Amino acid sequence: MLVALDGLLRTDPAARNKPRRKREIAVLRYWQRYCGKAETIGFFGPVCWGVFDPDSPATRLAPGPDLVDRRQVHFEAWALMAYADRLADDLAVRRWWAPALPPHLTVEGRRLRRPLHPPVELPPLEARLLAGCDGRTPAEELVERVRADGDTGLRSTADGFLLLDRLVERGLLTWDAGLPNSPRAEAVLAERIAAVGEEAVRAEVAAGFDRLRAARAAVADAAGDPDRLGAALAALNAEFTAVTGRPATRHGGQMYTGRTVLYEETSRGVELSVGTAVLDALADPLAIVLRAARWLTAEVGAGCERILADLYAELSAEGAVRLADIWSLSQGLLLAPDGPVAVAGARFTARWAELFGLDAVPADQPELRLRSADLAGRAAELFPADAPGWPTARVHSPDVQLGAASVDALNRGEFQLVLGELHPAMTPFDSAVFAPFHPDPRALRAALDADLGPARMRVLYPEGFPRQTTRTTWHSREPGDRQLGIDTARGADVEQLVAATAVRVESVDGRLTAVLPDGARWPLVEIFAYLLGALLLDSFKLLAPAPTTPRITIDRLVVARRTWRTTVAESGLAGLTSESERFLAVRRWRQRLDLPERIFVKLGTEVKPCYVDLTGALYAQSLCAMADAAARSGPDVTLTVTELLPAPADAWVTDAAGRGYVSELRLQITDPATYRGEHG
Repeated sequence: MLVALDGLLRTDPAARNKPRRKREIAVLRYWQRYCGKAETIGFFGPVCWGVFDPDSPATRLAPGPDLVDRRQVHFEAWALMAYADRLADDLAVRRWWAPALPPHLTVEGRRLRRPLHPPVELPPLEARLLAGCDGRTPAEELVERVRADGDTGLRSTADGFLLLDRLVERGLLTWDAGLPNSPRAEAVLAERIAAVGEEAVRAEVAAGFDRLRAARAAVADAAGDPDRLGAALAALNAEFTAVTGRPATRHGGQMYTGRTVLYEETSRGVELSVGTAVLDALADPLAIVLRAARWLTAEVGAGCERILADLYAELSAEGAVRLADIWSLSQGLLLAPDGPVAVAGARFTARWAELFGLDAVPADQPELRLRSADLAGRAAELFPADAPGWPTARVHSPDVQLGAASVDALNRGEFQLVLGELHPAMTPFDSAVFAPFHPDPRALRAALDADLGPARMRVLYPEGFPRQTTRTTWHSREPGDRQLGIDTARGADVEQLVAATAVRVESVDGRLTAVLPDGARWPLVEIFAYLLGALLLDSFKLLAPAPTTPRITIDRLVVARRTWRTTVAESGLAGLTSESERFLAVRRWRQRLDLPERIFVKLGTEVKPCYVDLTGALYAQSLCAMADAAARSGPDVTLTVTELLPAPADAWVTDAAGRGYVSELRLQITDPATYRGEHG
């Protein structure tokens, strides 16, 4: 980004050559990706915690002197893992770190338990070593303990280290820094370095860590000064490569992967309280959507429980059932085209079509306006669920945009509500993105516990699992929380880890229950809670794909923006070369589909939509370039257009100078009903 900006500043705007066009597109893509949308990321999308004021109808906004009042610059966990892995190559460092079993394996006596395999009988020495690999005991101490037993046949410390390395090679052991994929990785690495018992070695490895931290501090200090920032980032990248031997970027072009060494979180310098006028306008239409969300979780939960019951019946015929086996066998069944998520999602969309009466709506009708009072009774019939589908499915997270010309206009009742996404059965407030900026994170966790019970079961997903990044991990950590090991994964919390191979599944009073080694019991379906919630995000679609769908408004809440769907081939936007050809093609395409001038476009090859102003020549170049890239995957790649709503003129959240900014209200709403009358 900085390179592109610098290049544009150095060249003549009249020079329409390839390098300049490339730089212009690079800058525009950032604008399209970050500035036109309500994304929570860096200074493009700072966090601001507000309140609903039940005692005042008015909304109050008080901008501070600065747009951003707090900044936090963190290492991506992968970057610290890269440094730790280089340190671990040296036995002089590694000997002070604690080996651990992979999080999904269990050793019971001389028997090694793995998912979907019968227990393996281990040689006595291997069994003794593996049993001692608890993630707490340094290798130096562990090997000496085993040698002291006298009857294991371990002749020397060197032989013990060699055997540990062999066990690592066989996938039966991890022997590294054990850094978590979370912002805690920095603190954990500091602990690991401090644990190195030889002063000279410790000083050497600490020096490299200090170099990275100093480079990070220089980047943080350069905020707001592009020249200093560019130099600080270049120095950071050079330092990172010097101390790790690896490039300072990875996964180019991919999303949700943590591509660079650092990332920034910020909080917005503003105080906000939303009054009852907005809440009252939102309540009735959103209640219909939330009823449907409860039904969706109930359907998926019931389908999941049927799959688990069938697997349990089959496995229990052969003996005790382990959670690891049920987990592994259920994945394909849950994700199948005829599985509970897909089936419930299709039924969900079909029932919304019936509720809206879409069969009677002309294909070219631009908007459908409905009243919640007319829909509520029929919605209760179409979505007849009395309780959520699993304990933590009580909480839903809608993203609502509020459009108004100003706060004064909003308080005069001149506003529009737009439902963006709804995340069913998800609790994003307890994430490393939002919770650290809450004025009282402990109170936030206490409120969550009041709704869901005092403990969380968190699955430790393998490295590379979709959308599992440093910043999207859980924030809070309480003594009763558990971390479930289901596969190879880095950074297990040994104080909370429970291997799925150590968890029994039993039928208790007719209900499948996960029984942990310490006797704690969890509804089996709750073990799948995060996975089901992630799958439901893509299933929560009110409208089925169609060439055009209208804007649908319930009372004052837009629950579906107007959309147009076509393909790259039909659009005529791919395969063009000159700027004039591309601009004219975009204008013809807009006229043919009768599109608004400002839209969002999502190609089937992309993860996220981006903003496009169809009056702009540079936007036309960007859009046609995206169409060219998509066309390489085939002519039938979908191209979906969504109206821009709210409009830029309705950006009511302003800074101290009165400039408006795109914003949205991220909510967490708790269902008054509970899963079978219990928290979890």
